[in-house]
Amino acid sequence: MTSDQLEQAARLLANLGFDLVAPDRTTADETSHLLIALRPAPTLEHFDPEGVDYWLVEGGRGKAGRLDRETRYPLTTDYSWGRIDIQDRLGVSNQFLSFGGALRAQTTADATTIIDFASHAPILRWSGHSQGTDPLTAEVGAFFARMKVPIDFAPGVEGLVAKAAPLTLYCAFIQYARERLAQAHVLRDTSRWLADWSNRESAHIEASAPDHWKAAAELRRQLGLIEAVARE
Repeated sequence: MTSDQLEQAARLLANLGFDLVAPDRTTADETSHLLIALRPAPTLEHFDPEGVDYWLVEGGRGKAGRLDRETRYPLTTDYSWGRIDIQDRLGVSNQFLSFGGALRAQTTADATTIIDFASHAPILRWSGHSQGTDPLTAEVGAFFARMKVPIDFAPGVEGLVAKAAPLTLYCAFIQYARERLAQAHVLRDTSRWLADWSNRESAHIEASAPDHWKAAAELRRQLGLIEAVARE
């Protein structure tokens, strides 16, 4: 991180253990940031993170990763799609879902480590002690579970998904949700908010990221997710 980015993150986390910063679509930057502070001692005033579990890709395969005070910093790498789990000293956790992105971590002068999970796709609140759940979380979780079926049983699929950009995976989710709603009339009628959201987001992404939109359609074809929707 630059010194300005580190200072800004430290200010946002001055009274918190973590913060999810949504992108401002009025600007050209649509990056989401999950910021986490690992402090040398707990403040005892709020949720105090002690460790973070996440997923990364190594050799084309998913692997569990962990950040804590024993990790060597600074750190600059990528992280993979899936769950991000932040735990405190009491074993309480706050969980998020992400399509993957860039991971940066750096220690400040006061020995606090600032962690930034950044993504060009949304990062969603899943569950936890200090937060609610985002409306799309259950849908994204179901999509990830559906992706795991070909990953577990079809050779080469895990590497294929690992190579996909986070925004491409997000586009694949939008397309999957939209087609599922189009073919399930009862679901569409009972989930009008999801249908409206998928239509708006489809129009936005097709216009702003057409290459990722096309790549997502091909990825879904290779994963068999288009056929899975058609059979439901």
